Amino acid sequence: MTATPISRTQSRPELFFTQAEDKVALQGLLWEPQTASDSVVLMVPGGTTGAAIFPAHDYSPMANALVDRGYSFLLTNMRASYNNPYSEYSDAVKDIAGFVAFAKSRGYSRLAILGISLGGPRMAQFMAERNDPAVKAVGFIASIPSPYLEFQVRSSDADKRRLEETLQHARELVAQGKGQQAIEFANWFPGAVSIMGTAKWLISFFGAPSDPSAPSSVKYGPQIKVPAVVIHGDSDELALPPNAQKIYDSLTAAPQRDMVWVKGASHYLTPGPLAEAYGRQATEWLVKNFPLSARR
Repeated sequence: MTATPISRTQSRPELFFTQAEDKVALQGLLWEPQTASDSVVLMVPGGTTGAAIFPAHDYSPMANALVDRGYSFLLTNMRASYNNPYSEYSDAVKDIAGFVAFAKSRGYSRLAILGISLGGPRMAQFMAERNDPAVKAVGFIASIPSPYLEFQVRSSDADKRRLEETLQHARELVAQGKGQQAIEFANWFPGAVSIMGTAKWLISFFGAPSDPSAPSSVKYGPQIKVPAVVIHGDSDELALPPNAQKIYDSLTAAPQRDMVWVKGASHYLTPGPLAEAYGRQATEWLVKNFPLSARR
């Protein structure tokens, strides 16, 4: 495979407004080459907010590398970013459907969808539930099977028990009709970062596989029937490498599946060499497995 050079293009994205499948207002960023093809790459952000603009991630090297090769790049912004403590994880499917419809309205008939971190499960559920034939390839970037399953890999037995107790408390509140009551889980992320939202929100995003509404890329992975790639940093401090293996192993129906390790990369597309490395690996894989075709 010929290495994709690091892009020196500094294309400026277009801020656009659109609607989710259920008419909720959304916005995103779109990078387009001077001569657009019929192919666009959508990025679904991670985190509970699903925010397109996140300080730890620099998407511009990936966007510029793809634009250099003739692809358009669409960075989505989930509705959860507007009202995160009260949001519901499953709404992401409606949001992605809205962005796919927007891309088609702009003349794009062939799509690839990437999901970073929690964006991976969001994308996987969309693929399984919508089965849109316009989507020709998918990618999991620094992704996780789910927040709950990721937590099991890197946490102590004491922290795992603490999570189970918190989730059970949240379930009891929901059963009592108190799903909007605030609840906190301390020290979720490395660095003593805590999370807080409603009881319903906590189950929605951080629930166990037995919670019907909880995220799970490995649950939906076997239903993905297009070429798929897992691109993961071998030094990811949050989504430890076993997470990438679980995702890859779930992609049993993909006609082509690949695991790509980014040497020295953490969980984040940190501005500089790491963001450039992720961008280069994603572009190289897409050029091979989602080849460009001219717009008709």
